[in-house]
Amino acid sequence: MHTELKITSHDELPLHVHIWEDVEKPVGIVQIVHGMAEHGARYAEFASYLNKEGFIVIADDHRGFGKSAADTGNLGHLPYPDGFDAMVADEEVVADFIKARYPDIPHVIFGHSMGSFVTRVFLTKYHVDAAVLAGSGLQPDPLLRTGLFYANLRAKSNASKRSKILHKLSFYGFNREFAKEKHPFSWLSRDAAVHQAYMEDPFGGQVVGSLGFYHSLLRGVEQSQNAETIANTPKNLPLLLISGSKDPVGHLGKDVPKLAVKYEQAGVENVTLKMYEEARHELTNEINKYTVFEDVVTWYKKTGVA
Repeated sequence: MHTELKITSHDELPLHVHIWEDVEKPVGIVQIVHGMAEHGARYAEFASYLNKEGFIVIADDHRGFGKSAADTGNLGHLPYPDGFDAMVADEEVVADFIKARYPDIPHVIFGHSMGSFVTRVFLTKYHVDAAVLAGSGLQPDPLLRTGLFYANLRAKSNASKRSKILHKLSFYGFNREFAKEKHPFSWLSRDAAVHQAYMEDPFGGQVVGSLGFYHSLLRGVEQSQNAETIANTPKNLPLLLISGSKDPVGHLGKDVPKLAVKYEQAGVENVTLKMYEEARHELTNEINKYTVFEDVVTWYKKTGVA
């Protein structure tokens, strides 16, 4: 059963929330934090699987995306200069909503792509029982600083302006490895139906982000990978990192193992890394998605939270 409702965030912004709770005896709650240029409803199949395993699922549409943005007319835009911090605070509001609605049930989080960067910062501020980071990465500092400098310079004068340059650098850069397939979203998955559905989704591939959004995203990536954020992650938090070996966000399998090591070196005691050979960016939409679903549920249960 999929229901939708609105909750009020920290700055009075209405957040659109998706709830899947076709569960008789819940063993846990999964809070899904989606990626850029997408929305919570794209996780319906994953949510249905989790329901069958006893997990209630809640996902908001981030400010600037999905139905949260449709209500405000700000699709693809985040406020400058603190849009990323606002998204992290939104997830705290969603987490409070979860704890009030479902007290005494284990609360776990699943952050994908941009949502994984949000989750990495969120984990330093809010207690959950376990966390999964999917499709995450590490960006080279010089490249990140250059992009942030450009976005900041442009956003100062017109933060709401759509940036086709940064949009092209982001999406088409990710697709370089798969150019022979001649589809702009081949980098998402090996499933061609996913490419087409995403391109046709008005809340997905048709969204061109604003300068304010790209500044917020790059600032958030920088914040998520700095030493202080890694060090402030709770040491007893069960943490699962999953990625595809052909995920361009993770530099084709290179970044996420390094990220796992960073958490281990910071003293996080229960870090698990799972790489999927040949899989691309969206593991929950890949041709081996049911293996991914099963692995995530098995890991949640292994941690003892369910």
